[in-house]
Amino acid sequence: MSALFTKIGQGSRLLQWTGWIHVGLALVFVFCGAFDETQVYGANIWLKPIKYSLSIAIYVWTMGLLLGPLGGWRVRQWLASGIAVAMFSESFLIAVQAARGIPSHFNNKTPLDASIFAVMGLMMLLNSLLVFGVFLGYVWREIVLDAVLVAGIRTGLVLFMMGSLAGVIMVVLQGHTIGAGDGGPGLLFLNWSTMHGDLRVAHAVGLHALQAVPLAAWWISTRMRGSSRTAQAAALLVVSLGYLGVLIFTLRQAFAGQPLLRA
Repeated sequence: MSALFTKIGQGSRLLQWTGWIHVGLALVFVFCGAFDETQVYGANIWLKPIKYSLSIAIYVWTMGLLLGPLGGWRVRQWLASGIAVAMFSESFLIAVQAARGIPSHFNNKTPLDASIFAVMGLMMLLNSLLVFGVFLGYVWREIVLDAVLVAGIRTGLVLFMMGSLAGVIMVVLQGHTIGAGDGGPGLLFLNWSTMHGDLRVAHAVGLHALQAVPLAAWWISTRMRGSSRTAQAAALLVVSLGYLGVLIFTLRQAFAGQPLLRA
């Protein structure tokens, strides 16, 4: 485990500490939720800050790992700094709205709320552009990694950006539930609707391709070391198409108004 965080630090010390700070913030938000029983859409107001903090920690640590192989690319540190700014802005504004006892997303009830939501949207757009920048680095630069792993990283980045589009759809629709208003019964902790379609499922599937597909590519490159490059590439293709299929399925399921798991 220490070796993993050493690699993250080599990629970006800033993102390494951004992750640890968000783990600490998640603990703070758990404490807040224990003493604040305010609910929004049927869930404790501090549940979203907790989820976002943990998700951000995983995300920035992943990006730290991905930035490492880009070596001395001067743009690398600019990308890391931009990602850190976007994530800190997002978590700060979500926490502010939680402290105020009101929703952070799709909240345009007052000029202040609309402005906060707009800033969060801009930060997510910035982050998507930065991820695209990392993708270009893996396309343009010579990467000293196994070819199958590089292909898996590229695929994970593309699927991440596709998952981000589900977030854009939610902004356009001003909500994440299909077939009803946001809120109501949901899965434990995740709070995904168990009664109606929920775009957050596809959004999460797409975003976590950033970890799942490169990890699968690493497994293929190490466990199938004795196999031909063609066999390894075929195995990665199967994984990638399967993951894409899951992403499309969850998106279609949401638009059909069907929950991932019904209560």
